[in-house]
Amino acid sequence: MAEIRENPCVSVNKLGQYLTATPALRKRIIHAQKNPPDPQYLRYPEAAQAIVEYLCGGRDEVILRYHQRRLLNAAPESDFDAHRMALCAEALQHFLASANELSLTNAVASPADVELPPLEMAGVTINVRPEIILRSVDRHGEMHSGLLKLYFAKHKPLDEQAGQYITTVLQRYAEQHLTQRGPVDHRLVRVFDVFAGKVFVAPKAQQRRMGDLQLACAEISALWPMN
Repeated sequence: MAEIRENPCVSVNKLGQYLTATPALRKRIIHAQKNPPDPQYLRYPEAAQAIVEYLCGGRDEVILRYHQRRLLNAAPESDFDAHRMALCAEALQHFLASANELSLTNAVASPADVELPPLEMAGVTINVRPEIILRSVDRHGEMHSGLLKLYFAKHKPLDEQAGQYITTVLQRYAEQHLTQRGPVDHRLVRVFDVFAGKVFVAPKAQQRRMGDLQLACAEISALWPMN
């Protein structure tokens, strides 16, 4: 088990879930974020890396199928490792079936900088960690930018409301870090639920959602010492 986090901290995907969760689930989310698993027990890093390579490297299905075969044929070091590789291969199969839903025909994708700092909100550190930077040129020749975040949860698909909250955070994050690449276009700010094959685009109107996010973060900060 990784070291307990003393200061309030949450991933953007979990924050989206938190805002639509029951009180009991909210408590479990805070506890899990305060006591995160060791990085070696994360389930989908290989799937995320393969999808990034596909989106940024010509979008050739051969890339995904290569990684899928590699995962299925690898020699696992433990039962957990075997389960993780099978889940990653399954995630890639779902992505193969629904990649067109992303509708990135006119967008150029590049890997996001892993060194980008987190977002601070109402006393909580939000780990955003987008996988992809998106750029597109409009009909006037102006470059616009955005972000893509991948969501992996086989049995917990994102609903519309949670997806909208996550993309609202992504929009704020993009406005802080991407303006030098061109104005942020909310239509290029997206989260993709890999297993559900569903894309969520940042809403144009975000004031109410930002208020909800601020309140949720304030609540997480207040409850953190008690979990």
